[in-house]
Amino acid sequence: MTRPAVRRTVQATLTVVGVGFLVYLVHRIGLDVVWGNLTHFGWWFLLTCAMGASWLLLQAAAWWTVQDAYFARVRLAVLFRVKIISDSFNLLLPSASLGGDAMRAFLIRAHAPLRDGVPGVLFDKTVEFAASVVFLTTGLVLGLLFLHLPRALLIPAGISVAITAAGTVALVILLRRGVTARLQKVGSRVPRAAEWIASKHSQLLAVDENLRLLYSGRITRALPPLMLHLGSRLVGVLEFLLVLRVLGAPVTLLQALFISTIVTIGNTVFFLLPGQWGAMESVHILVVQSLGYPPAIGLSLSIIRRIRRLLIVAVALMLYAARRDPPPRQG
Repeated sequence: MTRPAVRRTVQATLTVVGVGFLVYLVHRIGLDVVWGNLTHFGWWFLLTCAMGASWLLLQAAAWWTVQDAYFARVRLAVLFRVKIISDSFNLLLPSASLGGDAMRAFLIRAHAPLRDGVPGVLFDKTVEFAASVVFLTTGLVLGLLFLHLPRALLIPAGISVAITAAGTVALVILLRRGVTARLQKVGSRVPRAAEWIASKHSQLLAVDENLRLLYSGRITRALPPLMLHLGSRLVGVLEFLLVLRVLGAPVTLLQALFISTIVTIGNTVFFLLPGQWGAMESVHILVVQSLGYPPAIGLSLSIIRRIRRLLIVAVALMLYAARRDPPPRQG
């Protein structure tokens, strides 16, 4: 069996196991209880979808500030469409929220050449990671200071934040030094890759030049996209606040922040699981229970958010199928 076939088999197996575990959780907690919560939520689903779209719009605006300030101008509407598509692919691919982002520069080639699009995406992703570190650290510190939380929940969360911070620093160092030399090292061991790198050498050097333009300047240039990414995180906190209050669990803003923090860390920890079926439901149950609410509330919260995400994925697939992009810009 070839390596891709093995990978597909493993992913399919993990998906089946995850879905099976989700079914078990629903059966254990009670289908009638979970279904009652979902029907009670009713038309509030529309508001959660609007909040999900607002999250993506703010992230697209952060990307736009980078692209507009330093590279070829691309309309916000185009970046918003691409962001919806790429974020949905992130949900479908077990790639630590990077698989869909790898598409972004290619999906805007009709508006910006790759030498501009690739650095813009990489810089935006670095700022997004930095915003995640700020958000997660704030949520953990405030939770530790003002909430009575089990230590077993905080220790792995703190480790995850430290790993994210270290990864962000490593990414900045790597991109400041340029990608061409690193790719050539990899290519020296893979002949086919070496041929491709040699054929794209001038374009890769142009990407490196643009990366140095972004990463060698003042740190203040990262503040606008950083604030927009933090704003998108705040929208996520408000979604938790809304859903839980409608379900009859009137959490405070601080509790909603802590729940969002732990769920975000869970998304990172279980990134290898396709769709994170079962795993994320367990995380929602655990963190909601740690705040004194019944497991049915946590499971219902997770299912409501999953339905919202699946609806956005459906929209993304339609946008991807309906796209009519002009020929790529050269450069």
